[in-house]
Amino acid sequence: SLAFIGGSNAADKLIKAHPEPHRLKLFLQLEAKNMGVYLADLWSSDDVDARTHMERIMKETVAGTLSYNGQRCTALKLLFVPAQHAEQFATTLAKEVEAMSVGLPWESTAPNKYSQITPLPNRGRVEYMKALIDDAVSKGATIVNKNGGTIVGGEGESTLMIPAILYPVTSDMRAYDEEQFGPVVPIAPYDSINEVLSYAHNGKYGQQVSLFTSNSKPTANLVDQFSTVFGKININAQCGRSPDTAPFSGRRSSAMGVMSVADALREFSVPTVVSYKDVGGNEELVRGMEGHSKFLKSAS
Repeated sequence: SLAFIGGSNAADKLIKAHPEPHRLKLFLQLEAKNMGVYLADLWSSDDVDARTHMERIMKETVAGTLSYNGQRCTALKLLFVPAQHAEQFATTLAKEVEAMSVGLPWESTAPNKYSQITPLPNRGRVEYMKALIDDAVSKGATIVNKNGGTIVGGEGESTLMIPAILYPVTSDMRAYDEEQFGPVVPIAPYDSINEVLSYAHNGKYGQQVSLFTSNSKPTANLVDQFSTVFGKININAQCGRSPDTAPFSGRRSSAMGVMSVADALREFSVPTVVSYKDVGGNEELVRGMEGHSKFLKSAS
């Protein structure tokens, strides 16, 4: 058996290195490009309830994109927002991100509160984030938040990067398809929900999606569309691990197998069947065997 959490390229190499790869029972949790999809109905009203709902959604968005610096497979990595509201959304999100504390993990910003954005693990990750940002900016995107993408402590050895909110991100930019696994937040405006569906159905990954909405009917249609694409569909909540009592799965290049306490046992077990025809004295014979066989006792 091979249980592996990491990237698909590394998983492929491990599988190929096995002398008999066809014998491997695989459990893989790999990378993802989880979408946050914001439906136009969120802006259909401006009453107190609608504003409160949007405030909750923005908090979920900040946590979904930037908790652990965005360095988790379950992070939100591409935000699809209706074109007519996307700039306003980007500006609001930028203000939320600008309010986040940036520093070393042990630095206290208030009693029992510590830095929310902390250093990346190495300079390689910093250079990759910068490459995604530079590519997007060269093709028309802007960094919406103040000092986004800046390295705190200088460009020499520091790996502490202020998150960058990129808008508008389009399909010709690397940040649109590549998994950033870091504090870069691409916002892609859409004119038709069909653009979102196309991205989902034609994409490489299939771990999770988050749907943000206040209207049941269009959301139900998306759930139907996404039910064969993603392992988990989150409603008005960020992507994330489920409790261990619930299945954690994915499709395509995001996963192979299902993670939970019960499912993990099934993933790594191979059933053995002892059978007999119910004729003659076979039933009595097998019942007699149960008194002497440890295997049959464990199954009864």
